Amino acid sequence: MMLQLISIFRLKRFVLIGCFVLATSCKSISTSDLQTIDFKTFEITVPNTWRAIEIRGIDSYVGGIVTNENDTLVFDIGWYSYNITNDDFPLVFDKESYEALTEKEKNLLKSTKHLLVDSLSSNIDFKNYPKQKTEHYRIDCYDAKIVTPINKGFGITGIYIDSLKGSKKLYTKSKMALYGTHLSPNIESDFTNAMKTIKFKKHCL
Repeated sequence: MMLQLISIFRLKRFVLIGCFVLATSCKSISTSDLQTIDFKTFEITVPNTWRAIEIRGIDSYVGGIVTNENDTLVFDIGWYSYNITNDDFPLVFDKESYEALTEKEKNLLKSTKHLLVDSLSSNIDFKNYPKQKTEHYRIDCYDAKIVTPINKGFGITGIYIDSLKGSKKLYTKSKMALYGTHLSPNIESDFTNAMKTIKFKKHCL
């Protein structure tokens, strides 16, 4: 009888500990901790500790958001918007390309799967050192690509839409990119969720 009581006590203790771990590791942001930022062309719902900033663009509509960790997330809507899906260079560096990295990037690189070589040759299996992955989503009424880094904290996180409006033939086609670089895992997660809330005010009625 005593052994049964001890076993039951241990089981209850295990269940309570398990519930506590689940409760503390599966936190989500409540709606009261969110805000919707209204830009001219679109709206996006983000943590209420983030703030919108103005950025002056030359030939496109540019703006941004600063996170609670002081990351700057930049958006660019126009003909020349940066296609972030093309930034998928493998993490293989010769001496010249390694020296071109910033000191911050060199420090971040230490925690990634990368390769340093004397020279870039065809003998290297570049597919073993991917930088980012691209996933397709339907955001409001548009097909979009969301990019996230393979190695958390190193690379681009963002969204790209290559046909927001206009005509390629008439050179009036608008594209959209919204992205940040080298984001912490928490910011990357919040940003990825935020991108999926984007609503286009004039285009998706």
